[in-house]
Amino acid sequence: MSKLWILVVVLTVISSGFVSSEELVIHTVRLRSKNPTENAQCEPAKPCKPGVILPVWQPSENLSECKIYFRAIVYLIALAYFFFGVSIVADRFMASIEVITSQTKSVKMKKITGEHFTVLVRVWNETVSNLTLMALGSSAPEILLSVIEIFGNNFEAGDLGPSTIVGSAAFNLFIIIGVCILAIPPGEVRRVQHNGVFWVTVAWSTFAYVWLYLILAVFSPGEVQVWEGVLTFIFFPLTVFSAYFADAHAGQFGQRLIRGPLSSFLHRSPRRSPSKKLDRNLETGLPQHTESEHRESLIGQENDALAFEIHRKHYLEIFKKLRSEHPDAPVDELEKHAMEKVVGEQKKSRAFYRIQTTRKMIGSGDIQKKMKKGSKDAQASEHLVKKQNTAVVEFDPPHYTVLENCGDVILTVKCDRGSCPDDTTITVHYRTIADTAQENDDFKPAEGTLTFPPGNSEQKIKVGIVDNDIYEDDEQFMVRLSQVRAFRAEHFSAVPARLGPAATATVIIVDDDHAGCFGFASEKFKCVESCGSYVAEVVRSRGARGEVSIPYKTVDGTAKSPGDYEHKEGVLKFADEQSKAEIYIPIINDDEYEKNEEFFIELGEPIWHAEIAENDEGFDGKPILGFAKCKVVITEDRDFKNFVDKVLVTANTSIMVGTSSWKQQFTEAMTIEAEDEDGEVTLKDKIFHYISLPWKLLFALIPPTDYYNGWLCFVVAIFMIGVLTAFIGDLASAFGCTVGLKDSVTALTLVAMGTSLPDTFASRTAAVQDQWADSSIGNVTGSNAVNVFLGIGIAWAIAAIVHAWRGTKFIVPTGSLGFSVLMFLIGSTICVALLQYRRFNRKINGELGGVRNWRLISAAIFAGVWISYVILSTLEAYCIIQGF
Repeated sequence: MSKLWILVVVLTVISSGFVSSEELVIHTVRLRSKNPTENAQCEPAKPCKPGVILPVWQPSENLSECKIYFRAIVYLIALAYFFFGVSIVADRFMASIEVITSQTKSVKMKKITGEHFTVLVRVWNETVSNLTLMALGSSAPEILLSVIEIFGNNFEAGDLGPSTIVGSAAFNLFIIIGVCILAIPPGEVRRVQHNGVFWVTVAWSTFAYVWLYLILAVFSPGEVQVWEGVLTFIFFPLTVFSAYFADAHAGQFGQRLIRGPLSSFLHRSPRRSPSKKLDRNLETGLPQHTESEHRESLIGQENDALAFEIHRKHYLEIFKKLRSEHPDAPVDELEKHAMEKVVGEQKKSRAFYRIQTTRKMIGSGDIQKKMKKGSKDAQASEHLVKKQNTAVVEFDPPHYTVLENCGDVILTVKCDRGSCPDDTTITVHYRTIADTAQENDDFKPAEGTLTFPPGNSEQKIKVGIVDNDIYEDDEQFMVRLSQVRAFRAEHFSAVPARLGPAATATVIIVDDDHAGCFGFASEKFKCVESCGSYVAEVVRSRGARGEVSIPYKTVDGTAKSPGDYEHKEGVLKFADEQSKAEIYIPIINDDEYEKNEEFFIELGEPIWHAEIAENDEGFDGKPILGFAKCKVVITEDRDFKNFVDKVLVTANTSIMVGTSSWKQQFTEAMTIEAEDEDGEVTLKDKIFHYISLPWKLLFALIPPTDYYNGWLCFVVAIFMIGVLTAFIGDLASAFGCTVGLKDSVTALTLVAMGTSLPDTFASRTAAVQDQWADSSIGNVTGSNAVNVFLGIGIAWAIAAIVHAWRGTKFIVPTGSLGFSVLMFLIGSTICVALLQYRRFNRKINGELGGVRNWRLISAAIFAGVWISYVILSTLEAYCIIQGF
């Protein structure tokens, strides 16, 4: 950062050196024309005049050199501070853009079969957002300066706005890309991924400045007509549309994030072999037959669907890897780590890098580190919230099964005191309720009150069971809690208390005079693939007399052994009075997103280990089968599926840069965060924090990005940028007229560099951290075109319309602007050609980075082109050299 600021100062001094002597300027004018009015552009710098907001610093004439130097230093410091302020408010502005462009909407789609399903799509296409909101966010000061200058000059042309746009374009293309080339670590390269979009933006960027020269020097020299201004602005939507068209037809995937239901994408067909998985496509991760069927099942949406599958498969792999590394970690913790990893790997927008760079610069820390810290704080606070100040009383467990000869059943009642005072006493009433089991015939009725003294959290209820010799089905009764109270005896005060969901317990009495009926509780069960083992419970009802053996085995359905589960076959042995037994079936977890496969468990005829008389059919006492076959459906892990759904929808950088309340914004404004990874706040962090604190507190008043999906923040932030830009325009003009610099020269150097420095650091960060060069190169060319069509197009169209309405002409002298445009076109041709040579040169193979020598040579060429551009434009502005 310090090197770039030194470069700004040096080049400003160089520019000032050509014009600091008024005698040199006047002498040059005399050489060019005996009558200075014949060439107005060769006149000395205009005297100071009131700006849009700031008045003239009086006295403005006959100043001593000391006063000129003092005022120049004051203006430079004020300009630097306002540039600093613009970069901070642009942080809020770009955050709103990041939130806006992350919005999604539901869209209904139809398969070729006619079945409808829903997908969630991004509202904003990436290319469109880069050329509209993103470009506006990064170039708002230049664009607004041009518009504000037109209004401030009573709709007359000025030099500051247009020259700032041209100078900023030169700085962006020559210096920013040169810095990015050097920033790549040695031996690494970055290529432009969407080359079609890049060439569209290059073409429009070149055409923008060709068009600017044509309307200044060819179509109507010295005048801008209404059709020229309006057409200049119309080129903006044409640029966006053509770039979008190139993106949409370049084989790139769409914006699909998540859809529901997803079963049409991930259905399974019969396997060729029960022991082998289907081969999967290496690019999409889908079974080969599923991918082809999927392509046929959609109408015109194949690329979007395949893009979704690629993203989803990547998120699945992240979750699997984290679960294998931390097998004992809870799902919510894995989810947080996975979310951090997904967002960290996600392609970042231009807005994100601009925000990250600005916040590091002003002592607000790294937003990615703050996200990790925030997730830990949220996890800690979540545990605190769970603790409540209400006592809860309920049965634990709520279900009991006993033999009728057991004598008594003991029920457990537990009390969760939460955060109640330690001296709290709790009471609860209970009573038995007859159901199929009758009072006195099957159980002894009971009623009473349980008391939990201070420090006690568990009490027992004993209910007597009546034994008889009658064959009968299983019967049940209930025990219900009511009238819970909690109080502090010493303080004579009540404490909140309530019954939990298990306020009623069920007791099942099993007859002990019959061998029993054996079977599953239901014919269908479900288990998740991550359960490890499925436990199938075989229940013995209507009796528990004698020892009984039950053969069992598993049978394949759509789920196959050993791919989906492990085959089991054996014998269950029930001891006398044993009421249940379990079969353990290992389940194979292959982490499929949507899974619905089934297998079966079958029971054989029971074997009763008891002697039966030859003439006794044993019908009343012989063991029999109930549900002898059950179906087990293996489904996806619900937590796993919810995680993937959540990540696909919410894993974007807006969660790191957005804000939800004014309290959060003011807290962040007052907090110093370390930029370095070690987490220590340095002296530099403190200095920049306190310097920027007034700005941070002022811009904390901007509405949070969560309000109206970021649009309210967008509007207020751009208004504040406009106000600061008006101050910058006045300060730049005042500085120029004080030291003898023309507005066009001030704009080409000081203002252009000041407004572009945040983009320089952001592009450098993007070049280093991104896999591709689009964010650092493609955005420069697109932004340059948008600056002309928006910044100059809007201002000149409005001014031309106003003059036409007044019956006058909108005069725009060709002057230095035309020469600067031609110099920029020549320089841009050289630089774009060099980028393409680097891309197709096998020794480099990329626009950015490469071997050390090529990095230095390329960066030197870019820097040389810019320095030549600045020097030649300055010399031409003061008529030291002849323009075209």
